[in-house]
Parts: sequence; C-alpha cells; structure tokens
Amino acid sequence: MIAYCPRSRFTAPAEESPLRCPITGEPLEYREIPPFDPDQIDPSQPGHWRYAAMLPVVAPGQKRITLGEGWTPLIDDEWDGLPLYWKNEGLMPSGSYKDRGVSVLLNFLIGQGAQTVMDDSSGNAGASLACYAARAGLSARIFVPSTAPEPKKAQIAVYGAELVEVSGPRSAATDAAEAAQSPDSVYASHAWHPACLFGFITNAWEIWEQLGGKVPDWIVTPCGYGGLFLGSWRGFEHLHECGIIDRLPRMVAVQAEPVTPIYDAFHAGWEDIRPRRQLSSTMLADGIAVEKPVRSRSILSAIHRSGGMALAVNDHEIATARTRMAERGLFVEPTSATVAAALRKLKPHVQAGETVVANLTGLGLKKLPDLQEIT
Repeated sequence: MIAYCPRSRFTAPAEESPLRCPITGEPLEYREIPPFDPDQIDPSQPGHWRYAAMLPVVAPGQKRITLGEGWTPLIDDEWDGLPLYWKNEGLMPSGSYKDRGVSVLLNFLIGQGAQTVMDDSSGNAGASLACYAARAGLSARIFVPSTAPEPKKAQIAVYGAELVEVSGPRSAATDAAEAAQSPDSVYASHAWHPACLFGFITNAWEIWEQLGGKVPDWIVTPCGYGGLFLGSWRGFEHLHECGIIDRLPRMVAVQAEPVTPIYDAFHAGWEDIRPRRQLSSTMLADGIAVEKPVRSRSILSAIHRSGGMALAVNDHEIATARTRMAERGLFVEPTSATVAAALRKLKPHVQAGETVVANLTGLGLKKLPDLQEIT
C-alpha cells in the first residue's frame, strides 16, 4: 500500500510514511490497496475480517488481534414515515464504531513493532484504543478533555490505560497528546493515521453486502472528525472503481450546534472550513464537538461529489430523538441520535422508493441520560 496526500499528491510506502504530508501538513490516506473481490470474502472470519484479503495490515506470521468487531446489524425500520435502515455501529466490543478503525490501526502498528500507543479523544476512540491495546498486551496512554463523560473516562481506565485529563476545549487534548510524543510512544491517532481511516471503509462494504449487493441512495452519518463518514465514502468509491457497483450513494454529514464547521463551510460554498471557537462543554453530542476536523477538505469534497448535504441539529432535537429511539428499543448515545434528529430535515429530499441508511455510532451507555429527564 502507498500513503498519499489527496491535495499535494505526495506519496510514501505505508510502512515508512509520516503521519502528516510534509508539503501540506494534512493527513494521508492509503491507495493501491487490493481490488475488492467478492470471491475473496470469507464469512468464516470474525466481523469485518471477512474482508481480510482486502485489508493487508497484518504482517506475515503475525497473530491478528481481534474481538470480533464489525458485521454490525442493519435494522429495517421507519422514522416519521420515512423507510430506512439503521446501521448499529454501537454494537462493537468497546461500544462504538471506532473499533473498525482502531482494530485495523493496531494490527498495522503491531507489525511495525509498537509497544506503547497513545491518542487524544473525547472518549470513544480512547476507549477503543485502550481496549485493543489491552487485548494485544500493549501499554496505552489516552488524553481526554476533563469534561468528557464519566462513563467514557471510566471505560478507558478500566482497560488499564493511563488516563490523562486535560482542561480546556477538545483541541487541548490533541495539543497535549502531540506534545507528549516520544521515540517509545506511537501516536495512534484515530483522526490522523491512514490505517484507521482504512478500517472505516468496511462500513460501506458491509452495507453493500447486507443489502444484497445494492447501493443505498443516502448514507447519513454523524460527523466530527468525520472518520466514519469519509471512510464509508471511500469504501463505496472503491467498490465503484473495482466495477462492483455502478453508482455511488449521496452522503449526508450531520453536525451538532454550536460546533458545525462542516455544515457552515458547505452552506457557505467554501472548499475548506473556517474554524470559529464556539465549543460548549455542555453540548449533548460531545462525540462530534470537533472545531477543526483534520480531513475537512476531503469531507466537503465527498459531500459535493456525491450530491449530498450537511445538516445541523440542536440539543433539544437530539434529546427528543434519543428518547424516541430508546422507546423503539434503540439505545444510543446523543451523538448517534443526531442522525435521527436530522432525518426530518432530510425527508423532503428523499424520493419514494429510495434507500436510506443511517449510521448509529455509539451505544447509549457511553453517556447516560439523567434519571430525572426520564421520569
């Protein structure tokens, strides 16, 4: 595989690539990955490792580290009269979609000799890395905002990782993690490392397979750093480039007020975001409270190229949607509930007979509602 920068076209072998493009300073992606071959799908393998032939991240002779991540349910449902499928990514070993990318990332890093891994996170990515590091017998150090939900911080700690709480906005945790880099600690960034994005493409492959080889018309995904959003798009692009599908889905990125850089840029017609500090420590959808998504150019390009859109919802809409989903047996964290809240705004754009898939990114136990709110 080759790591490359979509903007400058810089390339380097995946095993030797830097974390950032030396020309633009932007994150890299992988290309020259194996062609998607339906005949190479191996259902006997756990989770998304059914696509192991297309995921060359485990070195020869290396034992694969897995907890059965992937192959999450695709649930047929209806929401306010809109037929759709929920892709329940919260049913992963650590309770969030991050396990897709982190499992692939960690297997790649083990092949590179990693012993200690670290990341910055609002909670879910850190919990995922701590989980898989524990499974692999590696040390982990996770930097989180001090305002991160207690269940997420507790989950990181219970895996045995070193939990470093950082005061200030979400970006302060990133700054602290980057400053702590050392020769014996690998910055296993879910936002920056191309191997993590590579893992997220399996979301698209599963949706395609679970729909019987069909392409949905719309994919709706919460978008903070945009890993699952962009990874899903790249997965469908790869299927298209390999001649497996003849069209692409329209991608919908959902953000939560007041932190809406992708939404703002899309509706203003900008090629890239123009960050403005509006972070609220009390916003419900803390998992997508990202002021500066590092892959913002690629995310906006995917929205435009797919004929999709960006939508924004507020705390009241999110809380209402979360309660309604739970009453239907779907207990998700507020970040996931953003997609349900946004469906009312998407519905006028959906034509009769079109297929909508909404990604639910995290389990409800990640951020429990106040009991008084329920009773």
